[in-house]
Amino acid sequence: MIQVREYLCKVSDGKENETPIYRHPQSKDGFPQSKTTLQQEFIEKLQRFPDKKTLGLYNEESQQYDYITYKEIFETATAIGSELCSRNSIIEVKDEQGLVIKPVGIYMSNRREWTILDIACILYGFTSCPFYDTLGYNSIKYSLEQTQVSICFVQSSTIKVLADVNQPHLKTIVIVGDGFQEEDLDKLRAQGKEIVTWNQILEKGKTAIVPYPNLQPDISMTLVFTSGTTGPSKATLQTQHNFQQMLHILDYPPHQRFTENDVYLSYLPLPHVFERVLHLGALLGSAEINYFSGNIQNLARDIQRCKPTYFGGVPRVFNRFYDGILNVVNSLPEEVKVKFDQAFQMKLKYFQQTGKPDHEQLDAAFVKTKAVFGGRLRMILTGAAPISTKVLNFLKMTLCCQIVEVYGQTETMGGSFATDYFDPNCGHVGGPTISQEFKLVSIPDIGYVTDKSVDGLIRGEICIRGPSISKGYFKDPEQTKELIDNEGWVHTGDIGQIVDGTLRIIDRKKNLFKLSQGEYVAPEKVENCYLRLKGILEIVIFGDSLQNYCVGVVVVDPTILKQFADQLKIEGDYPTLCANKEIKNYVLSQLNEQGSKEQLNGYEQVKNIYLEAKPFQQVGILTDTLKMQRHVAKKHYQAIIQQLYEEIIN
Repeated sequence: MIQVREYLCKVSDGKENETPIYRHPQSKDGFPQSKTTLQQEFIEKLQRFPDKKTLGLYNEESQQYDYITYKEIFETATAIGSELCSRNSIIEVKDEQGLVIKPVGIYMSNRREWTILDIACILYGFTSCPFYDTLGYNSIKYSLEQTQVSICFVQSSTIKVLADVNQPHLKTIVIVGDGFQEEDLDKLRAQGKEIVTWNQILEKGKTAIVPYPNLQPDISMTLVFTSGTTGPSKATLQTQHNFQQMLHILDYPPHQRFTENDVYLSYLPLPHVFERVLHLGALLGSAEINYFSGNIQNLARDIQRCKPTYFGGVPRVFNRFYDGILNVVNSLPEEVKVKFDQAFQMKLKYFQQTGKPDHEQLDAAFVKTKAVFGGRLRMILTGAAPISTKVLNFLKMTLCCQIVEVYGQTETMGGSFATDYFDPNCGHVGGPTISQEFKLVSIPDIGYVTDKSVDGLIRGEICIRGPSISKGYFKDPEQTKELIDNEGWVHTGDIGQIVDGTLRIIDRKKNLFKLSQGEYVAPEKVENCYLRLKGILEIVIFGDSLQNYCVGVVVVDPTILKQFADQLKIEGDYPTLCANKEIKNYVLSQLNEQGSKEQLNGYEQVKNIYLEAKPFQQVGILTDTLKMQRHVAKKHYQAIIQQLYEEIIN
């Protein structure tokens, strides 16, 4: 018998045009209270299993991981933090909202030193400012200006960008690892920058250990940068209390908690809040953490080496494994494939009845598919974008492991909603996690209302509040006011629908849409780029959260389209030319060439298009002032959008 927890616990009546406020049932009478601060929790739990090995780096020569112990983590972090305390250049930076940070820059990919430095900042009250190791000149320049970091820890692949930026606030560069070019170091020295090594910081810190300060729970812990799709990235300020409250997500239910027997593979970027929460949860649970090789293309190999018991991922990763496993299954001899399909259907029926993804007898058919992830998985979390029901059920059955869906945003600490461990149903994000509450607010302008009597549905913008919510955007009071209202509600811009006591994400209030890899696309930006191509009169692009690319509908100037047709030696009137596949592909190539010139990201480029023979005003998707009604356009072209995606797949 399935025992799925109640998702929505009503804690107050709703105001006009709003739903009631809902919480996790175990938060009905109040959010969890921590007995200690996050700093104190780390001091205590890092010493629980001092000889436990973790932070593994794979050694190609020995073909095994090289580890350090939890005792070494604690001692090294203490020494690094002590040396940071001795550096007078690390000063408090305060913005006009009263937000205060003590910034330390991290410009590295996932590695042992990243983790140790993060712990050092937690122990001594510094504000870690992690920058994605893939960021280029403009993004790093902006991020350094926002944070005013005076010290930054870098690796060989990122130091050149720092040398090119030459940020005046930056005084000290700590080089981590090897492979550095002398010309980069000389360039930084010529700018007056101090160059020191990780080991020098470590050894100096060991000689003068500083006692741990008595930190307040609300001390600024980190700045997490948003994706910045529509402009400069925003620096979201998270406190130690925010993280501690969000980490309760791993305690309810208890079997989601990391233990000393778990093995976790760290491969998602650590500057991302989803990975950061899981990473810190693994450390507090005394788990074994191993790092990936640094190349996401080798993830399957890294998984085989690590054989994780606990895995966090995004739909794009799981879609790749789904395709890979499905290809293997389809290549089986017919009689074997028939038996596999029979076992799959029997197990799926059992799962839908019990909520259990493993079965003592039937799992014999999935030994090889289970081995794709190392054969030891007990828990998978997926977040950052929606995942299709088909993929989710297939992986649950073939990996013999439950997959919990998580929904949230950087500003809400990534884990605002989660499905129950035993829930066999897909297509929703469950209910609020233990440290947040939510409500839906009507948006009548686009037809989403919370009054069920209007159209039988309960829909509106998702608003979230709770102790794990961000304090706002550092040095950006206007955006902070837009994000958080005067009652503390974060307005997510996502549209939710309450169905059968669960929340479904159905749309976005703003025009941004998220692709399956978690990247946001600003359609106006892309469309304006394409409209600069001669002959493109109108264009609207669409994205699907289950796909990792965009498609579009285009109106081409009839004269220009005729010129294209003449070049390709194709005849016909305007509607006939619009329906011609060869002409369509030619227009698509021109658009992609224009996009490359305008430096669009690959995921922003359209991968397939439909040539519309009528102006958009005649189609009926513009307002009276000739502005695009995207929700109307999406509805009008729904069948064509689906066809465009199918053509790409086929």
